[in-house]
Amino acid sequence: MKPRTKRLLNLLLIVGTLAIVLIIGLRDNDLPQTIRHLTGIRLYCTILCLLCWMLYNFCDAFSVWCFLRRREVDIPILYCYFASIVGAFYCNVTPGATGGQPMQIYYLHKRGAPTGLATSSLIGHFFCYQVALIVLGGLLWATHPHFVAEHVGDWMWAMVALFIYNVLVCGVLITVSIYQPAVHWLLRTVIRIGVKLRLVKHPEETMKKWTETGNAFHRSLVEMFHNPAEMTLQLLIAAVQIVTLMSIIWFVYIGMQLPYDRASYPQILTLSSLEYITAANTPLPGASGVHELAFTSYFDEFFREGTFAALLLWRFFTFYITLIIGSIAVIVNGLLSGKSLHEVANLEEEIQEEGEKLLVGEEDADP
Repeated sequence: MKPRTKRLLNLLLIVGTLAIVLIIGLRDNDLPQTIRHLTGIRLYCTILCLLCWMLYNFCDAFSVWCFLRRREVDIPILYCYFASIVGAFYCNVTPGATGGQPMQIYYLHKRGAPTGLATSSLIGHFFCYQVALIVLGGLLWATHPHFVAEHVGDWMWAMVALFIYNVLVCGVLITVSIYQPAVHWLLRTVIRIGVKLRLVKHPEETMKKWTETGNAFHRSLVEMFHNPAEMTLQLLIAAVQIVTLMSIIWFVYIGMQLPYDRASYPQILTLSSLEYITAANTPLPGASGVHELAFTSYFDEFFREGTFAALLLWRFFTFYITLIIGSIAVIVNGLLSGKSLHEVANLEEEIQEEGEKLLVGEEDADP
């Protein structure tokens, strides 16, 4: 299947999910009341939601910038921000967020970052983000156990399972940094299973790609483990990034002028982090459908008649705004390069293919 066809199908899935959410939501909710909730949100809370989105992406860019600058690769922070926005856009329109990393690597490589360092900067941040997410989510859960049990309800089994899954992911990443032979054995085992299930068509190429990615994990994590100051900085950046993302729902909550006795900021932050852990690993573009279902299950008691309006606002500032700004960034960047809209569409496919080549270690492409 051609990349453009895949992208079109993913976008249709996102639009289709939004349409289903709107149909169900408008069927079960009073339209005039929903409009009043949407238009009645406090302006300063809307601005704070927007600032949270901007800070979330800035943290991603700042993490990469710090990593590269420490290794004497000087790329402007604004360009790193642009690359992060584009990467976030492609993460949200591809299954399992697989399209964002190759695009970021391509753009960073284009400005002079060696492919290995560009890859390591993203992998290192991913590791710190996962660790910070598990630590913050675990601490919030541990400090509000009865609150979580009361409001998660039937989703408790999924939340526990996915929390354990994220812990295992962190364990695997740490294993990568400590003992590479175990990782290579695991990769070979998974690929053999994939071949038997006819999920892997080119085992040698897949093994090469996964091995290079595993080696990149190893290099970046070993470097950070040997530098506690850098590791601490990256973990702090990741923690700030997570808190800003989880805070959006709080600003939606107070923006809709709901009673404060329903929930406090730490309680909302707790449910928000656990909702993200529950839904974010879904291999659908932007975890479409799962986030909406988890949100209504976790937060319905707080927003009550305003739940549908809150869902639309929250999803806009955590997902749809990235699609809008990211697509504009891609198009404007292409037009400034002297390309037509048709050429920009074709250029995207070439960039993504080139990024994937860089990701598996073909570093001889010119920046």
